[in-house]
Amino acid sequence: MRRGFTLIELLVAMVIVLVVLGGAYVTFVNLLGGFKRESKAVETQIELSVGLELLRLDIEHAGYGIGEDQGDLPVELNTLTSSDPLYPSKLELTIRSVMNNTNQGTIGWALVNCSAGFTQVAGDSIDAGTPVVYLGAGNKKYIADGNFGTCPSTGFFVAVPYDSTVASGCTNQYCNSIRYRLSNSQPLDTCHPDTRNLLRAVGDSPGDPLLNCVADWRVTFDIDRDGDGSIDVYDGEFNNTTNQLDLDLNDDGNVTAQEIRDGLKKVNLYILVQEGRLDPKYRFTNTVSCTTSASGACVRTDTGAGTIDLNLPSGYENYRWKVMKLFVKPMNL
Repeated sequence: MRRGFTLIELLVAMVIVLVVLGGAYVTFVNLLGGFKRESKAVETQIELSVGLELLRLDIEHAGYGIGEDQGDLPVELNTLTSSDPLYPSKLELTIRSVMNNTNQGTIGWALVNCSAGFTQVAGDSIDAGTPVVYLGAGNKKYIADGNFGTCPSTGFFVAVPYDSTVASGCTNQYCNSIRYRLSNSQPLDTCHPDTRNLLRAVGDSPGDPLLNCVADWRVTFDIDRDGDGSIDVYDGEFNNTTNQLDLDLNDDGNVTAQEIRDGLKKVNLYILVQEGRLDPKYRFTNTVSCTTSASGACVRTDTGAGTIDLNLPSGYENYRWKVMKLFVKPMNL
């Protein structure tokens, strides 16, 4: 009768166990890696959804509560010189309105009758003493900054509340100046080191990150240049002295608030963001050659007028990249 196993049997059993354990380990590692990738991708999608919704709300309310006789631009796009060596020039999109969608503090309005004392005729419930901008009820012209319950003069007015704790972004009346631009650094170890955060700065604040891991972004405008109510220029520029594909409707070299109110029909944003994290096993290949990026590669995306190329950073290959598109019609111009 056999009382045990031979050495060969033990070795065979050990090999079988090691093969099974090795397969289980490889499967576990692959599942864990996939879980981490999917978790980061879902996290990115949630952040993008929240950030893009806030950006949409800001653009949609551009000009809200600003008198039509005011010269401050409700929408403005500039290219600024930057101290960031990777991004020496940066876009800055500015939205002006009395509304700051981060605190919801300026939502509301009231129609008031100041013909004989102060009487609210319609609108929302506003506490007495709340800082408000008064606009003419019939022409939306700026009357005064004041406090709810105190008449600015005689007549009918629209009172629009504002947050008095934020520095004004307008010259002659109160408004928020909400600026979007890329940060000068990227502290997140989950992001490609050459990406940046898209910041949202209200008033004179330095700004808070709205979207992380942004490689590049573009802003264009759909424009009605002849005033017939239909769009003549898709994905046009803000101001270009060499062509007529911009918001300078009279081609005098300057864009005015009235030209924006008359001509701007839609703001289009194209944002190239990293999706997920570094994956050495993945290689991103959906690129075109370009001379504008440090890597020599861009992501090309379709637009209403053709295509736009968004710059990829050096060492982009082991990251997933996605173009986020946002098309917003300003409702308060």
